[in-house]
Amino acid sequence: MTASKSRRGVRKRLSIPLLLCAALLFYTLLAPTPRLITETAAPKTDARIPESYAKDVSVDDFDVAGALQGNTQATALRRFPSEGIIELDEPKRYNYTTDGEWFASAKSGQLREKTEVLVLDQEVRLQYDTENVQFFTDRMIINMPKQAARSTASVRIWQADNETIADQIYINLSRQVASLSGSVRTVYVPDN
Repeated sequence: MTASKSRRGVRKRLSIPLLLCAALLFYTLLAPTPRLITETAAPKTDARIPESYAKDVSVDDFDVAGALQGNTQATALRRFPSEGIIELDEPKRYNYTTDGEWFASAKSGQLREKTEVLVLDQEVRLQYDTENVQFFTDRMIINMPKQAARSTASVRIWQADNETIADQIYINLSRQVASLSGSVRTVYVPDN
């Protein structure tokens, strides 16, 4: 009896590992096949790196007779010659003509080198120094050679206590004439 009892003990000890191996084999055969991840990585692109970068920039421009026409300033400038643009941070543009002076500022902007068009974005302000008229909009395009500005975004115009809101505006900067279009609303406060 002792010999048969010892064989049963050996069988019990051998049967537990055999049962575990059988269960593992059974699970492996019935388990779903693992799927490979088939997503591809995003294609690599060259970083957009400017050819030149400058901080705290101020540039004067003159006419053919040497008279000062204007000044452009920015806290930072990035030049991309292959695209033909100069990106500006916090741009300011001062323009001087015989009929008056105007000033424009924004949070960001782009200068198109070939056409000398200045595109201003975010919190754009245009102001005439002589008339104390201020224009506020989100986007304005200034064609410097033609001395013209336009905005297709809503524009608020302040002069003294009077306010005008227009859907669009075109401004002849040299003659200081503004043409409003779309819906135009004015709040006029008469002098007391």
